[in-house]
Amino acid sequence: MSTGGGAHWNPQSQRWEWADQPPPPPPRPPAYPPRPPGDGPGGPGGSGGPGRERSWKVPLLVALGAAVVGGCAVAGWFVLGNGEPKAPTAAPSAPATPVPPSGTGPQAAPTATASSASPSVPLPYTVVRDDGGFSVAVPTGWERSRDEDGSGSFYRRPGDRSALVQIFRVTEPDGVGACELLRTSSQDLGKRRPGYQEVSLDPVPGGSCELVYEYDNQESHGRRRAIERITVAPDGGRWALLAAGPAADGTAVRANLTAAVESFRPE
Repeated sequence: MSTGGGAHWNPQSQRWEWADQPPPPPPRPPAYPPRPPGDGPGGPGGSGGPGRERSWKVPLLVALGAAVVGGCAVAGWFVLGNGEPKAPTAAPSAPATPVPPSGTGPQAAPTATASSASPSVPLPYTVVRDDGGFSVAVPTGWERSRDEDGSGSFYRRPGDRSALVQIFRVTEPDGVGACELLRTSSQDLGKRRPGYQEVSLDPVPGGSCELVYEYDNQESHGRRRAIERITVAPDGGRWALLAAGPAADGTAVRANLTAAVESFRPE
């Protein structure tokens, strides 16, 4: 319908228009594309469909990974407790440093660390400070051995592999008792060490435990006796100290372990 002056009714725009008026612009597209069906709660991005499944997959994988790591830590003890523990090869580190007894002359270390962490020990033992985070007494002249495939720190007489002293940290949870760890280790040793014999397995006051055993060993020229003690440090951490040598010289093996246990100081 049209009127004078060129005005007419546009049924599409539903308004009056004039002849010199430009046509109305086309309708604008929506600011966002329409949401596909099912994308609300219960759809792919909601809380009730496959999107919910994605929300717990990652935490579940993390939890499974933690369980595997924890299992490896506990299982590692059965390898560590074989008398000469196995572990990944560590990067070379500085050799242990002998700690002179306090008050022995100008070479005595004047620092508080040396005097507080290093008890006096009788001959033939010397206290050494190990880069593994502890000080301990070993037979005088023994040195840190790098030619080992076990964990922790080894000390031997240079050129002689018949005897050793070894110290390593126990990483298993505190809920696994010291005697339980050593008992399982002893059972495992019985399957893998020729001529293995458990001599004793006894608790020690203070939450410690000690395993004494023997087995056939060429390094010790026949039979080797080993004494392994799990001890609890003042900070609650647990360490394993082991002394081993020819079974015929069991008295020296016991003396080496006693000197190590009584002088051991984590730093």
